[in-house]
Amino acid sequence: MRLVLRYVEKTKAGGWQYRRRVPKDLSSVILKREFKGKLGDTEREALAAYPGFHAKVEREIAVARQSADKAAAAERGELSELQLYKLAYQRAVEMGMLSTDWDGRDHLAQEIVDRYPRDDETGYPLHPTKLDAFTIGILQSAGEAKPPKATLRDAMSFYLAERDQTEAPELRDRFKQQVERVAGLVVEALGKDPVLVKLTRDDARTVRDFMLQRLKGNGKPISPSSVARDLNSLNAVINHAAQEMPLPATFKNPFSGLKIQGAKGRRDTWEERDPLPEDVLQSARARITTRCTAELALVWRLLEGTGCRLAEVTGLRVEDVDVAGEFPSIRVTWHEQRRLKTAASRRYVPLVGDALDAAKEALKTTRKGNLVFPSYCRPRGSDAASAALMSHLRAVTNNPKHVVHSLRHNMKDRLMVAEVSSMDQNLILGHELGGVGDRVYGGTPAKLRVTTRAMLKAFGLTDPKKAGTDAEPTENAAEAL
Repeated sequence: MRLVLRYVEKTKAGGWQYRRRVPKDLSSVILKREFKGKLGDTEREALAAYPGFHAKVEREIAVARQSADKAAAAERGELSELQLYKLAYQRAVEMGMLSTDWDGRDHLAQEIVDRYPRDDETGYPLHPTKLDAFTIGILQSAGEAKPPKATLRDAMSFYLAERDQTEAPELRDRFKQQVERVAGLVVEALGKDPVLVKLTRDDARTVRDFMLQRLKGNGKPISPSSVARDLNSLNAVINHAAQEMPLPATFKNPFSGLKIQGAKGRRDTWEERDPLPEDVLQSARARITTRCTAELALVWRLLEGTGCRLAEVTGLRVEDVDVAGEFPSIRVTWHEQRRLKTAASRRYVPLVGDALDAAKEALKTTRKGNLVFPSYCRPRGSDAASAALMSHLRAVTNNPKHVVHSLRHNMKDRLMVAEVSSMDQNLILGHELGGVGDRVYGGTPAKLRVTTRAMLKAFGLTDPKKAGTDAEPTENAAEAL
């Protein structure tokens, strides 16, 4: 025999066939003992047919292994009944449900039933797995069996699957942990994975009260604001399910508008932070620029000189920084290493004075790749930068309202004192704009011209070329523009 291919043998009739036993660990999914098929009467025919047939078998095994993994997860209680039903339906289709008649489907169902001992009186299989029970029911009903009703975990899985298509992996994993944690709290509070359409306002209040009674690791109670954020995540999951999943049109989210005594809104949170007083600002700057790494010191200078959010600076790429154009600026935009808070966050922020100098220095540093601050443009990188900067800020102020984010408040104050218009302030800080005209119309060069003029005025700079603090002061730059 000259033909040597794995799983290929010569038949008694002289032809060639593919013959391969089903892996033992997949015998509960692939309901046959072996893969078998004729490849041809000659070696040439067999050689030509082998790659396609072998690939088909490999695909079938791969799909079966995925199903087996899901079945194992089902046995561990990790899948909801609706997820099990969908898995069973897929399994029934792979077994041939759609291509056979009633007798054929009954025969397929009987193959599963025969694996179990039967009740002497009813003939039903004893203690089948839920996956097998669903598969039998689907086969016997030709796929018309009603699926179980969606639960909260079904809604969560559906919501996360939708976000998987748009989120960077590290952001996706972080958000997944948050949503799974909140869903777990609901299950713990209610003692079950609730069916969505059976959730009531009483259930919502029970969950809220349960969350409020929890304690942190340090023994202190969870703040109402933290509970409000958790319930916001829960609302997002349920609202998405109501819109995208087959729920009744009459379904209403019982958590919507649920009151939480003591929870602070976004405006209250903004008021919890103060701008840094001039003496604190100067002391913090002197300490950070002399004791921190050069990279972190540049981050602080850009935060101070632009009013950007921390992640907007740590996530900069080289192509996002323009220091040589008519209006030097940084471009704040979404990319794989950094997502943005809101659509309004996408913007160009002028670079003037020390911020422009810091940007030039940052571009001159040696690096691999295109990240301006590679040490902090990573998963949780902005958190690491915040912790490092806060340790130095706390050395010069113990005021809890003085935080790194206070630099945005400093910029807001500068712009207001300089009598910059609200629209220009929002363009610089990345806040929502008012009307459609403000949001949609206007080109980038025009916006950069007016925001650069506003930024120069806010810092009292007199360099019409906006070349940084090392430039010769001449006439007032804001008036020159």
